[in-house]
Amino acid sequence: MVDASTEAEHGDLSPARYALIYFCLLILTVATYLLSRLSLGTWSLVIALVIAIAKSSLVVLFFMQLWQHRGSVRLALATALIWLLLLTFFVVADVRTRFPLSNPPQNPILDGPVWAPPEPPRQMSPP
Repeated sequence: MVDASTEAEHGDLSPARYALIYFCLLILTVATYLLSRLSLGTWSLVIALVIAIAKSSLVVLFFMQLWQHRGSVRLALATALIWLLLLTFFVVADVRTRFPLSNPPQNPILDGPVWAPPEPPRQMSPP
């Protein structure tokens, strides 16, 4: 039978810690929803990605127990993250350096978002 001292040596998280992490994930999910309702222009994507990275980091580190692992598991994660950053960098660099005519009109990455004020409601004329 496993006693409490053996579990403490492994560094298992308590149920309270899991509840706290879950609560943080819920708060970040609500923040994602609320920020999606705001028009922040180009910063909307940046903020959404920061929140997504924070949520995925919590899941990977604590629920998938990467926090407790050492060695090759962390090396595999670091390699995957570096590969993801390289792919993202080259895609953005490709879009930024393309010939202007090959980009679609009103490209939100190059031009920023296009915002038009809402039109006032039209009055119906009596028949």
